[in-house]
Amino acid sequence: MQQELGRTTFGQVGIQKRDKDLWSLGVLPVMMVGAVSGIVGLYWDVAWHVDKGRDSFFTPPHNFLYGAIAIVLLMSVVALVRDRRDTPLHLPIGRLRLHPGVLIVAVGAALELFFAPADELWHRLFGPDATLWAPMHLVGLTGLTLAAFGSLVSAWVETRLATEPARKRLFALVTLFFAAILLAWSAVLMAEFEFYIQVFPTFWHPLLLTGLPAFTLVLMARLRPLPWAATLTALGFGALRLLLAVFLMGTSALDLAGDTRPLIPVFILAGLAADLLVSRLPAWAVGLAVGATSLLTNWFLVGTVGLMSWHRGALLVGVPLGLLLACVLGVLGSLAAKALAPKPEART
Repeated sequence: MQQELGRTTFGQVGIQKRDKDLWSLGVLPVMMVGAVSGIVGLYWDVAWHVDKGRDSFFTPPHNFLYGAIAIVLLMSVVALVRDRRDTPLHLPIGRLRLHPGVLIVAVGAALELFFAPADELWHRLFGPDATLWAPMHLVGLTGLTLAAFGSLVSAWVETRLATEPARKRLFALVTLFFAAILLAWSAVLMAEFEFYIQVFPTFWHPLLLTGLPAFTLVLMARLRPLPWAATLTALGFGALRLLLAVFLMGTSALDLAGDTRPLIPVFILAGLAADLLVSRLPAWAVGLAVGATSLLTNWFLVGTVGLMSWHRGALLVGVPLGLLLACVLGVLGSLAAKALAPKPEART
């Protein structure tokens, strides 16, 4: 009977009361602070480069960003050591039982810290990059996005392991928080267009605005840690970017950042489409609807607020490819949700 308290069927996962979860260990709070710091540090760094240039490796944005990542990496390693629970959701590696989400975070943070000196070496060998899509920058973005996804998985696993209703709700809210962070990292690929300094053709902007939100929004609509999860994720993303704008205005006033302000994408209607259609349509069709809604919403925004326009050629190329990308990412988001929330096993 004691063993059944510690391990149950995969669909009815539980833990013993004496086992500490990632919140009790302080892991999830540190990851939350690190996630926000990473987003703030990156956009602060872009604003610095746009208006101030790149003067050294040890700029305030660099120090802020890499310090946050180092803390997240250290905490993830501590969590892998201290999390001793033996549950169906932990990965068995020999005698070890590793938390899958924390493991993903550790890999992403380690990749990011590898990127920091590698990027500095790249600049010394080849000079400053004129684009966020430079090879080393893409390595860094991959690491940060992986860490954000791992944080989401960490919170979701804790949601499934929790037995107390209040605890489940707490972890559900934390899952939504990390989903908003993951959506924010996917939007980073559009930062050049948001800052109006694009190096690549304009068609990439509608393409990415159409396709990128589909993965996170379909994933959250499928997981549904709380009702209207995709819509809440999009609202959280908007709130995060507004707070970021306030931060950039403050640092600019202190001469610690540039004056250029990024355009903020809006995904609220796309999240609503995901929530309404996820149980009615196949994954590719939900992704298509999310992409089309995001395109129309932000097309209006770019036309009325932005300092750029999408010419006909950009739309003819970007829209069809963006809708195709939305279909693919919608399917991938649905598959990720099924992997994270499989059907309960039948009791024997």
